[in-house]
Amino acid sequence: MLPPDPTAETNRLQALHTYHILDSLPEADYDNITSLAAQICQTPISLISLVDEKRQWLKSAQGVTIRETPRPFSFCAHTILDPNEPLLVSDTRQDERFADNPFVTGEPHVVFYAGMPLTDENGFALGSLCVLDDKPRQLSPDQLAALKTLTRQVVNLLALRKANNALLQSEQRYQHLSAELDQQVQARTQEISQANDELRQTNELLAQANNTLQQFAAVASHDLQEPLRKIQSFGNLLLSQHADQLGKEGRDYLERMQMAANRMSALIRDLLTYSRIAALHDRRRLVSLSTVVQAVLQDLDLLIADTGAVVEVDPLPEVLGDDVQLGQLFQNLLSNALKFSRANPARSSFPATPPRVQIRVQPVLAKDLPKTITPALPAPLYYRIDVTDNGIGFEQKQASRIFQVFQRLHGKNEFSGTGIGLAICEKVVVNHGGAIRATSRPGHGATFSVYLPN
Repeated sequence: MLPPDPTAETNRLQALHTYHILDSLPEADYDNITSLAAQICQTPISLISLVDEKRQWLKSAQGVTIRETPRPFSFCAHTILDPNEPLLVSDTRQDERFADNPFVTGEPHVVFYAGMPLTDENGFALGSLCVLDDKPRQLSPDQLAALKTLTRQVVNLLALRKANNALLQSEQRYQHLSAELDQQVQARTQEISQANDELRQTNELLAQANNTLQQFAAVASHDLQEPLRKIQSFGNLLLSQHADQLGKEGRDYLERMQMAANRMSALIRDLLTYSRIAALHDRRRLVSLSTVVQAVLQDLDLLIADTGAVVEVDPLPEVLGDDVQLGQLFQNLLSNALKFSRANPARSSFPATPPRVQIRVQPVLAKDLPKTITPALPAPLYYRIDVTDNGIGFEQKQASRIFQVFQRLHGKNEFSGTGIGLAICEKVVVNHGGAIRATSRPGHGATFSVYLPN
């Protein structure tokens, strides 16, 4: 046998000793592997051996009672010379390396040997998993593959042992620090307990305030909507039954009153919607955004048909969230894209063009997010969903204020609305841990980019 390279052997031995396994007690996990190897390969002997400076030490042995042998007589000392290839000897009596070996000429009369090097993550062959027989033979491809798999399991056990030893040393090293920390924890326990009590009380007060606010919003909505419905009903009766008596000026005043009542009703509804968007808590579930968008498009099918709009939608992902809130998000974004179009030249200074809306999606790693995007919750991956239209657009300097409540960029005579829709969009996106931004130029449409965590 050629002697190993001194430097490489020194490094290998240092690596072997870091596992602290030599001369350790028997362990069932290793014995199970050698038992299985013997059964798979149909051999009377199987070993897990580790080769140190002067000996081959057996961590587990099936079929023999010895625990170690001198290194010069070790078959495994040959196996570790090539960490990447098995050593297969069908008949040791015909191999000059082993013909005179006392374990060949005498008990246990090893004739067949197959050894797989136990190579760790750093490439050091620590020993081998081997099977032996007292007659010539060969292993089938399936038996070789199984032996390689078992070898990997032995290496995994060694790595786990090393990690456990490192953990134990770490625990011992920091044991005295733990005692000091215990004293500090005990000193702070009363403060933390008091802080928890205060936090619990604050949460209870906050929950009561939220419930009161929601009840107030519901009652206020009903109380405000009821007189508006009467105004609208009586106005409709006046227009239908007494239009001739009102005269042209009277009808004009009444129509203006009806329009104002309609705007107030829409405003109350939007404010109620905005106030009801609360944290998700236990309502989070996997929501198909494709299903949500298709439902919104069905709701808008008449408006899409009237405007001659073309809406293109990419296949959209599933996200954790609330389907109702996400429906409100895309309902408002798509409604805006259709409303602020150039389809009606009477309401736009730009050439008439049928609306074209595109919904595109792409994944974005957190590290690649634009500097202007700060999601509400950290995540390794986000979906960027762009809703792009070819409408009238707006000045980019207005982008930061369009998500504020009651902010409108156009007069109510140009485009209807309450100025709350985009505020609802931002609240929904933030509630789902994401972020939203808008980019636009007058006459070149707008893109609303929604970032939702994966």
